[in-house]
Amino acid sequence: MRRTSRKEMIKIRHYQKYRFIILIIILLTCLSLNFFTQLSLAQIQWNNIHIYNDITYYEDNDDGLNPQLQNKAHLLDIYQPNNCNSCPVIIYIHGGTWVLGDKGGLSYKAKAFTAQNYIYISINYRLSPDYPFPAHAWDVARAFFWVKNNIQNYGGDPQNIYLMGHSAGGHLAALITLDGRYLSDLGLHPSDISGIIGLDSAAYHLPSLFSAEPENHYLFSWAFGDSSQDWGKASPLNYIKEGLNIPPFLLLVAGDREVSKTVNQTFYQRLHQYGYNVTLYNTEEKDHVSIDYDLGKEDDPVFPIILNWLTQDRKKK
Repeated sequence: MRRTSRKEMIKIRHYQKYRFIILIIILLTCLSLNFFTQLSLAQIQWNNIHIYNDITYYEDNDDGLNPQLQNKAHLLDIYQPNNCNSCPVIIYIHGGTWVLGDKGGLSYKAKAFTAQNYIYISINYRLSPDYPFPAHAWDVARAFFWVKNNIQNYGGDPQNIYLMGHSAGGHLAALITLDGRYLSDLGLHPSDISGIIGLDSAAYHLPSLFSAEPENHYLFSWAFGDSSQDWGKASPLNYIKEGLNIPPFLLLVAGDREVSKTVNQTFYQRLHQYGYNVTLYNTEEKDHVSIDYDLGKEDDPVFPIILNWLTQDRKKK
C-alpha cells in the first residue's frame, strides 16, 4: 500500500479546509435567507395585511399584439387588512406619462391605508406607444368594474370605492368619471365611484400640459397622437357640464410645477362653477414625485389631508 506523501497530505488538508469554508458559507447564506424571509413575513403580519398579487381583471383574447404585454397590463394587487368586513376601498392608478409605470409592491400607501382599515388596490393598465389612447382609460374602467363586482369576496364594500391617481393616473380617474361612455358600456355609472383623489395631475386639460412641456411632446404623441382635436377629446375638463351625477373630487397639487397649479385651479373652478363637490389643496412642500412616493410615510403631510377628506365624505353618506 502506497504511503501518502507530505505534499499530498497538504493538498488534502487544503481541500478539506476549503470544503468546510464553502459549507459554512452555504449554511450562513441559508440562515440569512431564512432570517430575512421570516422578518418579511413578520412585517406583513405586524401590519395586518393580506396580499393577493397579480389578479387578472380583464382578459382580451382579441388583442393582436403581444399577449404577454396584454396579460401583464390587466393585473391588479389587493392589500387587505385583517378581519376586513365591508371595508372601504382605494383603487390606486399609477402615473408615468401614459408610457411607463407599474402597480408596484408593498408601498407606504398600501401600509397607511390598510392601517386605517381600507382595502388598497393597485392596478396596471396598457401603456403607449404599444397601446395609444383610449386603451388606458378603458383599462381603468375595466379594473373598476372588476373591483365593483368582486371586492365583496375580499371583505370590501362595493358601495365605497374611491379612485386615486397620480399624474397620468389622476387624469384617467377623472376622465372615466366625467366622460360617461367608459363606464356606461360596462353597465355602470360615474355615481358608482365614491370619490376621486388626484395627486398632482396637470392633465385635466391636455393642450395646456402639452404647451407647457414641449420637451415631452414625443411621449404625449405616443399616447394621444398629434391632433389637438384628439387632445381635447381626452381632456376631462371638456366634459364638465350641467346635470352630471358625479362623485366628489379632491385635488392635491405639488409646489414645483406651475402648469399643475394652473390646470388644477382651472379644473377646480369649472367643477365649482357647475355646483359639483370639489376640494383643492396646494402642498407647496411637496414636489411631483414626493407627493406620490412619500404618501403614507409617518411624517407625510398629505396623507392626513386625504384621510380627513375620506372620513368627512363617508360621514355624509
